[in-house]
Amino acid sequence: MKKLPRASLALLLLTYITFGWLLYAWTLSWRVWLLTAFFAVVVALALTFPLRSIQIFFAGALKTDTRALIFILAISFLAVALLTWFQTFVRVLVLLSSGLLARLDLHNADFKVIPTFAIMTIVSLVGLGLGLLVHHWLILYPLF
Repeated sequence: MKKLPRASLALLLLTYITFGWLLYAWTLSWRVWLLTAFFAVVVALALTFPLRSIQIFFAGALKTDTRALIFILAISFLAVALLTWFQTFVRVLVLLSSGLLARLDLHNADFKVIPTFAIMTIVSLVGLGLGLLVHHWLILYPLF
């Protein structure tokens, strides 16, 4: 049986718990939570199959001059949005960094692609749920 990289998975879990905690403080809308869960699965998918995702994305975007122009305009819009919502970007960057670390450790532990995707997805969704539950529980039953 392969040994799980506990430190990086614990870091991934803690970052998603923190993100779930902050998201609970921001909103209780189930639509936002559903979108965030979808985002967690997409991040795990993109980090598990990175080369194929990048090839598909860039191959279609740069085939013609018109598409290249639209792609450059979209990238510049994203750069402006990034600078405008810098705090949100930093939080997403921390999620991506911890996910990338977990992906690299799982790869070094000789896990295949599908188990890596499953492990990362489960840890991410459990972290989001725990952040929601812990924040909700501390509001209902404060310690002090």
